[in-house]
Amino acid sequence: MADLKALAEILKNKGKVRGNPVAISLFRGAIPAGFEPIQVTPCAIVRYAMDAGKKVYFDAEHHDCLVGVHHAGITPGKKEIVAGEYLSKTSDFFTEEGAARLKSGTPVLPAGMVKAIGAAPLDQVPDGVQVDWIVVVCNPHNANTIGGCRLAQEGIPPYGTFGTSLCGEIFAVPWHIRNVMVVGGDFGGRMHNRIKQDQLFVIIPIEFADYVEKILQNIRVDVKRSREMTKPVHSPFWQNKGKNSKTQAAEQAPDQTGEISFSMPWNDEAGQILKKVPEGILEMVVNNSEEFARKKGYEQVSRKSMEEQMAEMGMNLDEMLDQM
Repeated sequence: MADLKALAEILKNKGKVRGNPVAISLFRGAIPAGFEPIQVTPCAIVRYAMDAGKKVYFDAEHHDCLVGVHHAGITPGKKEIVAGEYLSKTSDFFTEEGAARLKSGTPVLPAGMVKAIGAAPLDQVPDGVQVDWIVVVCNPHNANTIGGCRLAQEGIPPYGTFGTSLCGEIFAVPWHIRNVMVVGGDFGGRMHNRIKQDQLFVIIPIEFADYVEKILQNIRVDVKRSREMTKPVHSPFWQNKGKNSKTQAAEQAPDQTGEISFSMPWNDEAGQILKKVPEGILEMVVNNSEEFARKKGYEQVSRKSMEEQMAEMGMNLDEMLDQM
């Protein structure tokens, strides 16, 4: 069993997830003590645990959306839901066939398997409560890393969708496919969870929880060696060194910046940062940093401009340097 408190901490600090990582539990019997019913759309239990730190659940009596309890297998789906009519008959863009195929293809938990579904902050799950999967919200950069945890260990890529029913993705699909998931969610699901434009959901079945810690604790790449293994002989990577063989090209130049062409000034802070950049990506970093500074109208590359550039990509400059 994964250490949930330690996992929550690493997801917050290394994975940069929004708020609390959320533990989803399928309650097959009595509702555990400490969880309170909530009269909202079922998918919104994620937000209450994530942003408000509450332990909540929905069931047949406590909810505010028949679609969510349908996908949870708690109540039978109405014809309008199962046939997709709530989509096709209320919009101009869904066809009857498209909506029907979508809803018939979206997984549903077996009828009556669970009595309720709960959500709690991952580091506040009461003793004895089983966690079935974990849900986090983060930007695409970090979703790529967290979502790749099983990929790195087993070579199994994550399941991903955009625009499909979030309640189906959060409450039923993980049970059916038992895989890590990276999903965008539908308009309603994103709205009820107040998801920003640059945020995605990552869902990790509990059996893969240890993989998350492994990837986040070891997210370092030997960039120079990677380039040596992947660059063709005609690549500027080799040519910039003025050498002809891969063995010779692998040798570290004493002053790697001497081979790079600069098109604008770099202040002292930016220059010190550049010394930490692996040789294999140095030219790319210089070119991208200068292009960004020019776009912003700066007269020189500075630590400030480099931090702004990283922030635009949802990254942190110091953390990126630590991974190199």
